[in-house]
Amino acid sequence: MAWTLGALVVLEVSINVALNLGAVQAIMRRSTSRTELTWKRAWWLWPFGQLHLYDFTLTQQNDHRWWQVDMDTLDAHVSLTALLRKRVDVQRIDGHGARFRMEPSFGVEKEPPPGPDYRPWVIQLADVTVHEVRELDFGRVRFVGNLDVQGTLDLKGRERIHVETPSIRVVSGAMEFDREPVARLERLEAKAALDVPFTEEKGWDLSRALSARVTSQMALLPLDWLNEHLGADNAVSLSGGEGKLDLDLRLQDGALADGSRLDVEGAEVTLQAGPIRARAPWALKAALAAKGPEERQGTVRLTFAPVRVSGPGETAAEVPEIILTVLARRAAARSDWELEPDLRVARSQPMDLRMLNPWLARTIEIDSGSMTLQSRARAKSAKAQDALRLSVDSDLVSGRMGSVKVLLRAEADVDARNLSWDTKSLTLTGTTLRLTNVSTNGPVPIRAWSGVFTLPQARLSLSPTVLTARFSSQLTDTQPVAALLTSAKNLPRFLSSLLNIRGVTVTGRVQIDEAGLQLRELKADGEGFSLQGHLDLAQGELTGALLTSLGVLTGGIEFKPGGPDLHLMNAKQWFAKQPAPPFR
Repeated sequence: MAWTLGALVVLEVSINVALNLGAVQAIMRRSTSRTELTWKRAWWLWPFGQLHLYDFTLTQQNDHRWWQVDMDTLDAHVSLTALLRKRVDVQRIDGHGARFRMEPSFGVEKEPPPGPDYRPWVIQLADVTVHEVRELDFGRVRFVGNLDVQGTLDLKGRERIHVETPSIRVVSGAMEFDREPVARLERLEAKAALDVPFTEEKGWDLSRALSARVTSQMALLPLDWLNEHLGADNAVSLSGGEGKLDLDLRLQDGALADGSRLDVEGAEVTLQAGPIRARAPWALKAALAAKGPEERQGTVRLTFAPVRVSGPGETAAEVPEIILTVLARRAAARSDWELEPDLRVARSQPMDLRMLNPWLARTIEIDSGSMTLQSRARAKSAKAQDALRLSVDSDLVSGRMGSVKVLLRAEADVDARNLSWDTKSLTLTGTTLRLTNVSTNGPVPIRAWSGVFTLPQARLSLSPTVLTARFSSQLTDTQPVAALLTSAKNLPRFLSSLLNIRGVTVTGRVQIDEAGLQLRELKADGEGFSLQGHLDLAQGELTGALLTSLGVLTGGIEFKPGGPDLHLMNAKQWFAKQPAPPFR
């Protein structure tokens, strides 16, 4: 009996010495270089009690991912004899104070294939309970708080990993993005299963590994945290927009499953874009459902209602509702989704165009006029892209270009498919601008002229506010060209015959900013007529140079502050010496 007791004491001491001096960790490190187990203190009253580990760490790395689990304490019923057979058999684990971190893995040498005598480690963990999971860190996204997990793990090296977590429950916690809190978890319950096969060609295949269901309620914090991620010199900022999120997420074989849904109700969010400010409550709804055995359908709907828009001088207007809906369909035989977007903008209240004067005053100063915004009505037979067009219409606008009085109506058709926002500017490519009832009282007046301009390229920078565009137009009436060339008192009146030219094509590039309007690469061609040059307009004053051909006559016109000059001798040579300055 004494010898037996002595042997047990020696064995017990040896086990605890091996646990605390790193012998067990060294044995596992030699067997699997990609997995590392460490702890600071341990004791085990074998075979009568549990293995107790303090400051336990498990680290694993492969060609793509590095991850680590830390626990303050870990108690486990472990089979000692199984360890001698490269097996980790644990019947019960109770852990406290856990943290998990995952990062991309770089510069890791590819693991050589095992030899013919390779025998993988087998790890079986049953009845795992971890209390007080304080952190789940996936890089930019992180959970901090208090989370409880129950589950099992079955791992056979280079063959398969199977994890079951029948219960995941958040006691309290918050979600962070780049260490900034973005949501507070009020409730989260989940269950998940991870089944990861291993192949020599692909390694661990995670593409279809995860099946899970997560239900959660969160309180979204104000969206101000997004400003830092829009860029230091962005022209857009957000504030407010806090809300409530209700989530039911279902995953099957790594993909979204039917029955998944997301509902968000947000308070008023304020968007500041250059001189314009928009405020609106918002809501987001998303759902995925089966439409028969051969088709799945998902819907995402983003709603802003009502939207209050204001500009400089506290001028304001309201859009009752803006709804963007994206319908996604996928047939059973297809791997990709067919997307059908739909934009609905209710007709806005009239917006006072005088709000543009701080920007346009050096080009045209608006005395009166308003505009409305709405989405284009879509017929049932229309194509999906017709639901992504916006119409901007004005009533009769009265303004002044220097001493010249101007009246006009404007209508813009914006193709929302081409809208894009990079936090500094808004792309308006594909916009069509129609001007009607254009009249002026200049020396050569314009009467009820109309024209259509297409903008194959257009960009609106927000801070400072600058519109740059390439335009083209097919004019049926050249009144504006005639008024431009004959309004100066030093120019010959025979140029008024330009009024009779039909079918003139005009192209060029334009920039409008607070300093005025600039035209570059201006070209006009018609029967017996051509024009090219560049012009700057600021507060009714023109500067620039034009080369005009009318029949056999070619002349150059120089616009300058002291008045225009006409160059009929060697006009082409003179014009060649008048390079266009770059845009401001």
